[in-house]
Amino acid sequence: MSEPLTIIAVFAVAAAAVLLLLPAARASRSPRSRTITLRGILARLQALGADHSGALRRDGAVLLRQFSALLQSGRAEAQAWADLRSHWIARGPLEGAADPAEEHPFAVVCGQVATSEQLGQGSAAGLRRCLRADAGELPPEVRRCVEQLIAVTSLSEQTGAPLSRLVEQLAEGMDEASELHAAVQTAAAGPKLTQVVLALLPLGGLGLGQLMGVSPLATLTGTSLGWLCLLLGLGLLAFGWWWSTRLIRGVVSDV
Repeated sequence: MSEPLTIIAVFAVAAAAVLLLLPAARASRSPRSRTITLRGILARLQALGADHSGALRRDGAVLLRQFSALLQSGRAEAQAWADLRSHWIARGPLEGAADPAEEHPFAVVCGQVATSEQLGQGSAAGLRRCLRADAGELPPEVRRCVEQLIAVTSLSEQTGAPLSRLVEQLAEGMDEASELHAAVQTAAAGPKLTQVVLALLPLGGLGLGQLMGVSPLATLTGTSLGWLCLLLGLGLLAFGWWWSTRLIRGVVSDV
């Protein structure tokens, strides 16, 4: 392989690595120090296409319906939360999670509330403690579900309204939100594809020019002005990727 083509390959691999390893910028996740291993990289690649937010919304609706059904069957809240914790632990981690040993977020929530019920502090206190204890760990979809559960649990404790009915209505609203989120994700697939194509066009242009014998890399790396243009182009490419990602996330995250 000639030297210019080698440089193109290096630029392509570097750009792909930067775009791949950019942090997910989720407000609910605190950075953790992780050892970079081949297994971790493969898990990250596998998780790239996973729609965790949509899966968590669907799981939230399932959890609420399970809780409502257990209450309607005559289970006490303490036993219901303990049963739910056992179920979600047995279900395993979230589908597409990077760490296979990590508990499902709703298993963590159910464990916190079950412990609070066993201590006689009530479900609402356990849910609030869950938010405080895992303020930087819970995904935004799980936090939203917990906050809504706190609202309906407090309302039931203060007014005596049937908690099972309130939770069922909450599950219906979460189902509607999940369907809306899926529709927005489908609509955003086109802009995401356009973003990737536009990011790869400069690399394709360099390769095409090299194959045509124009030697664009020799021009870019042969003079100070060429290096300036190359660095400016890479900077604008990175800024364009960041800006388009911010626009897409701004639309998706508001749903």
